[in-house]
Amino acid sequence: MADFDSQKRDLMKEVRSVLDEVEDLYESAGDNGSEQAKELKDQLRKKLGNTKSKLSDLESTLADKARATAERTDELVREQPYYAMGIAAAAGFITGLMLGRCKH
Repeated sequence: MADFDSQKRDLMKEVRSVLDEVEDLYESAGDNGSEQAKELKDQLRKKLGNTKSKLSDLESTLADKARATAERTDELVREQPYYAMGIAAAAGFITGLMLGRCKH
């Protein structure tokens, strides 16, 4: 789970970096262009704002879902420890069989 969290964090950081660069380009663009260029710049500003908002919402949703899944998994293991041990044992047994067959 930690690996997933670090990958998610890295991805969000990269997306934010790209959005910041686009915003910097937008800000550095001159306002002395044609009317059509001004309209395009306004559209870009609106889309950039929407994208940042959606990214923030997505980040919150992913964090909430990950937290809820971890909590539910923890509850299930605490409520039915033998069931969880059985699944782990079965997974280990199957893995052992597959590894044993690969060696022959």
